[in-house]
Amino acid sequence: MPAGPPPGAVPPGPPPGAPAGPPPGYAPPAGGYPPPPAGAQGYPPPPQGQPGYPPPGGYQQGPPAGANPIDFSKISVLGWCLMGASLLTLIASFFNFWSVSVSGFGGGGVNGWSLWWWIPVLIALAVGVIYALNIFGVLKPGQVQPLWLFYAAAASFVLMIFVLIHTFAYGGSYFGVSGGVSAGPGFGVWFALITTLALTYFAALAAQSAGARLPFKIPGPANF
Repeated sequence: MPAGPPPGAVPPGPPPGAPAGPPPGYAPPAGGYPPPPAGAQGYPPPPQGQPGYPPPGGYQQGPPAGANPIDFSKISVLGWCLMGASLLTLIASFFNFWSVSVSGFGGGGVNGWSLWWWIPVLIALAVGVIYALNIFGVLKPGQVQPLWLFYAAAASFVLMIFVLIHTFAYGGSYFGVSGGVSAGPGFGVWFALITTLALTYFAALAAQSAGARLPFKIPGPANF
């Protein structure tokens, strides 16, 4: 039968360097131990993206997926018409402003980006772009007056009239209308003449609704 320790002997403790355990009789609290504070020394950092932990330093949470930064509800029917007329003028410029046809050989032409004919097209496009920048707040309020856009749209229409006159004379000394050859204004210039006229009208309505003083009142539907 093995002999027990002598009376008064101290039980052997843990070997040197071993971590000290809880004292005898210690019971852990109900529910377990609380999680260590984030960044405490000796503990690994919490995994990223876990609930209850903040994002890493310097991280800025962006807008939710699918969010649209452009609010199209700010555009009225008048605004859509104005920008649409500007876009249609650009489309018209790619058609023939001047066309020629030869009997039995087909024909050809020159579009709106030839000679100086692109000037009214570029002005009309600028009117639509600047109007859109005003609506979406890219330009500061009052930086571009609505009356200026009206004058620019009117200038594009007047210049387009001169383009139309020029297309009647362009190439006339070379071809004429005899010998089965005909030349003159093409579809594009007539189309652009209508779109710049519409642009001028819508720009006038927009300036009038903004309180600008025009030489005469522009008729139009209410709440357009």
